[in-house]
Amino acid sequence: MGRRFMVCQVHNSPHKGEGSAPGESCIMPAMQALRFLFSPSGRLSPQPFAFAAVAVYAAGVASQWLTTPEVIARAGLWPFTIAQAVLIWVWFALHAKRLRDAGRAVGLAAGVSLLYALSVVLLMIVAASFYNTLAGEVTDANTASALGLILLVSIIAILLGSPHYDVGWLMVTSLTLLALVPVIVAVVFTVWAATQPSREESA
Repeated sequence: MGRRFMVCQVHNSPHKGEGSAPGESCIMPAMQALRFLFSPSGRLSPQPFAFAAVAVYAAGVASQWLTTPEVIARAGLWPFTIAQAVLIWVWFALHAKRLRDAGRAVGLAAGVSLLYALSVVLLMIVAASFYNTLAGEVTDANTASALGLILLVSIIAILLGSPHYDVGWLMVTSLTLLALVPVIVAVVFTVWAATQPSREESA
């Protein structure tokens, strides 16, 4: 408690030039928060991991709004790409700490992160290919905003507009399924990691 107060207090020295400047007193807590999110080293118990994982998935859902037609028209898919890259790394860092705390191999988190990154790439490829077509057909802004829904509507539109299953339809369907499977695997892996006991508890 005393150390926390020393870190966050503002030093007001009577002599000019001495002490820490206002605003520098909370640098350490900010660095600790960044380390918690971005550093894969260390350990993380189940309860804080669960809260952090839910926050990451919520941020991932919120990032879908970066795929609105207005954002894509101005900046393309780059804002969404950057957001997903940051979230994937945070996801990996949290799971690496949780697995280390449970005595499990960190490589499992790296593998799932790679699969999830691949799914994002596939979603972006399909979305970029069919965005122009959907922009003229989909009038609901909420429907057009979510990248996953864009892909779903595109498949339905192709299915309804084509009397037969051509090669393009099969390619879109295959890419979409390949993109969704790693997302499901990531969620299942998170639930499994959250239920693993800490190494001290299992010993």
